[in-house]
Amino acid sequence: MDTVSDDARLVLQQIFQSEINVRLKIDEVKAGSEVLPSALIQSIRSKLAVLKVKVKEQPSVDAEEFLLEQHKSHSEELTVLQQQLRKALSAQQEKKDKEERQELLSGGGPVRKRNNQDVTKIVEDITNRMQRNNQMLAGMVRQQEETVKSLATSSSEIKEVEGEFNTLSSVLVSSHRLVTKFGRRAMTDTILTYLGFFLFLCTVLYVIQKRIFS
Repeated sequence: MDTVSDDARLVLQQIFQSEINVRLKIDEVKAGSEVLPSALIQSIRSKLAVLKVKVKEQPSVDAEEFLLEQHKSHSEELTVLQQQLRKALSAQQEKKDKEERQELLSGGGPVRKRNNQDVTKIVEDITNRMQRNNQMLAGMVRQQEETVKSLATSSSEIKEVEGEFNTLSSVLVSSHRLVTKFGRRAMTDTILTYLGFFLFLCTVLYVIQKRIFS
């Protein structure tokens, strides 16, 4: 949209790029990577907060409505990305746990050669990893709740802007009617003024004529 300010456009472009990067990172997590896109997700959340502020700085109502819609759309996209990341983490953890259990329960191979200390260390590693993932998932749930609250606020602001726009439209229609009414009244007053002046002249001429010819 042409009326959107340049700084708001830049914020939108940054959000788009961050979303693409998060999707790529989620694919890497699905492939087994343990590097999480937490910083990218936080960056998107920060950029959405900036975008929300930029709404009030736009030069037109259309630009404000456009940015509010974009804010809502990208907030929903952030929620979807967080859900996909949680699923990828859960799948990754489930796969690792299954591999560890199979290794521990295996009757041959290197597991048979390990002593009890090695087995205990493996179990502890699995437990610690599960705890870290659970904490991360809990944090993502809290972040998603914040995103949902932000969506609700954005929807309320869209309705508020729409209400203000409807009110402004009603005021403009009423103003047009009043101007039209006053214009007609002014024309009527002008006609009456000229008619009164004409009658006054006729009266003056009649009196002068009476005095001259009497």
